[in-house]
Amino acid sequence: MRTTSAALAAALARPLGSLARLWRVERHDGAVIGLTDHDRDLVVEGTLYRARAGMVPGAVDARTGLGVDGLDVGGPLDDDAVSAADIACGRFDDARVDFAIADWTAPEAGRLLLAAGRIGEISITGSRWRAELRGVSQRLQQGIGMAYGPDCTADFADARCGVAVAGTGFEVDGVIAAATATAIADPARTETAGWFDGGRLTILDGALAGLVADVAICTQGGIVLARPLPTAPPVGCGYRLRVGCDKRMATCATRFDNAASFRGFPFTPDPGALEAE
Repeated sequence: MRTTSAALAAALARPLGSLARLWRVERHDGAVIGLTDHDRDLVVEGTLYRARAGMVPGAVDARTGLGVDGLDVGGPLDDDAVSAADIACGRFDDARVDFAIADWTAPEAGRLLLAAGRIGEISITGSRWRAELRGVSQRLQQGIGMAYGPDCTADFADARCGVAVAGTGFEVDGVIAAATATAIADPARTETAGWFDGGRLTILDGALAGLVADVAICTQGGIVLARPLPTAPPVGCGYRLRVGCDKRMATCATRFDNAASFRGFPFTPDPGALEAE
């Protein structure tokens, strides 16, 4: 049930409005970010809401039940609030969002919550970001279970896979000698060509710390990424490189000696091969 204080109820009843929209974002790393479309910062119920010109909300579809509240919101990229690096690093993925209004002339009166949910798809266009808000029912619509197929359904080195990477050649650390948004140079990379193809690179330092990128090709002295990073990581930045796994039974057996934990059905006919016949 959404309730309001007497002071806020009086503000809602006034013919001349003095309401500001508030977005409170709580990320999984514990960071709390407050944003408002008012022209100055507001403190409401203990949260600082930073004034950000250009905040644009979509329509709010308030309803009972578990349905998606039908809200999206966008605004300008800002290193102090919503930055391209934080989005790329996944720090806003599935973050909790409350959308509310408050009386900017009396923020101590509290806020009226209009919608709540979690961030779904978040995109960047030019210098702006846009995020959709997903309601509780979205989680109930996700598929549960395992599909039959010839490829392994586990993620490499997770609990279902069981491959240990610590202290092995399956995962190595390095330092960036030179970089662009799509390629990284490190003369210390002397592994066999192809060993890290299809693997994963994690940035360890700087503004991009925590960013995970897919590796397309890794040769001696160089790493080519499958997709561009939001910006080139700085020279001297640390990274971690993990070997690739193509999910095939033969790779699991020969490269990782892990056939007993293969989480697929290797003798199931490949649908693609059947269609080709």
